[in-house]
Amino acid sequence: MSNLLSKIFVTSAAAAPLLASAAIDVTDATTKITTDGTLAITLVGSALIGLAATAVVLKWVKGSIFG
Repeated sequence: MSNLLSKIFVTSAAAAPLLASAAIDVTDATTKITTDGTLAITLVGSALIGLAATAVVLKWVKGSIFG
């Protein structure tokens, strides 16, 4: 058991510098998510405002007809 633990410790100690220096470039992915996310939120917000305006107009027309 002691031999196994020392092998694990040596292996993890040898791998630590490799993991610490590994850098992953995610700028393209984040830019794409930010751009597409902003566009999607803008479109959904515009659709909600359009539907709300339509509901107000229909309610106004209904009120003026059936007053």
